[in-house]
Amino acid sequence: MEILVLGGDLRYLEIIERLSLDYSVSLVGYTNTYINDRVKNVNIDDIDVSRYGVIIFPVNGVMDNNLVSCRFSNNPIKLSDNFLIGTRDDVLIFSGVSTPSLTRMLDIAGKECVYLMSDRSVIKENAIPTVEGIIADVIVNTEKTLNDSSVLVFGYGNVGSVLVKSLNLLGANVSVAVIEERDKLELDDIGIDCFYSFCYDDLIDKIRSADIIINTVPKTIIDNDDLKYINRDAYVLDIASHPHGIDREVLDELFVKNKLYLGIPGRVAPKTSGKILTKKIKEVMEGN
Repeated sequence: MEILVLGGDLRYLEIIERLSLDYSVSLVGYTNTYINDRVKNVNIDDIDVSRYGVIIFPVNGVMDNNLVSCRFSNNPIKLSDNFLIGTRDDVLIFSGVSTPSLTRMLDIAGKECVYLMSDRSVIKENAIPTVEGIIADVIVNTEKTLNDSSVLVFGYGNVGSVLVKSLNLLGANVSVAVIEERDKLELDDIGIDCFYSFCYDDLIDKIRSADIIINTVPKTIIDNDDLKYINRDAYVLDIASHPHGIDREVLDELFVKNKLYLGIPGRVAPKTSGKILTKKIKEVMEGN
């Protein structure tokens, strides 16, 4: 089995290292780094895509104008719309996320793609490095200990549930905004304060008193009109994917310290994140 890896970030060094133990791996976009003697660097213009049983795009997929980001090269890779034409019938194609450019290339070639960052097992395993990154960021960007700070968390999914329990163990006074009855029942059972996010009075009361607000929900969670009630000394951290959860322009106008922090596992724990992604890639390969 031959594998082609196109671009990537620090996570991909771990993926390549692990895959090269069992497979022949060719790389594009790694001219500025050394991984091991088992892999080989190839030029994008010399690639015969029919050779490869597996093609791996970066976590951020294929960008606008068919560019592929390369952390370890001076220039991004430029692909044609027809790049995937001629690939094997049984080729496995991986990407972190779907993008318009990648979708167009797949449609032209009549191929499908496994989107790693949408996989439930990947999301679940990435929760721990994500939470570690959140806690590290909050410690750096606030002037109080987490212990005894009032922390408001929006969302109780894979990341939110691990985050809330970790903050509670650190002695924070945690409140959680939820929408599901089962989440409220669980939090009530373990003694962590929670409320339904659609309860206006509870919402306003919590944002008035919170020292730290962390959003994990990828949709508007606090209307702009309600942000006027926010504690001006709070630190607001939004880790949700587009469209995110809080209007940061409004927060800036209110002089409330805030940050949008995406792709946390790849930033704070690339080896761990790379190991998680490799595990999923191998599962799909072996299952195929």
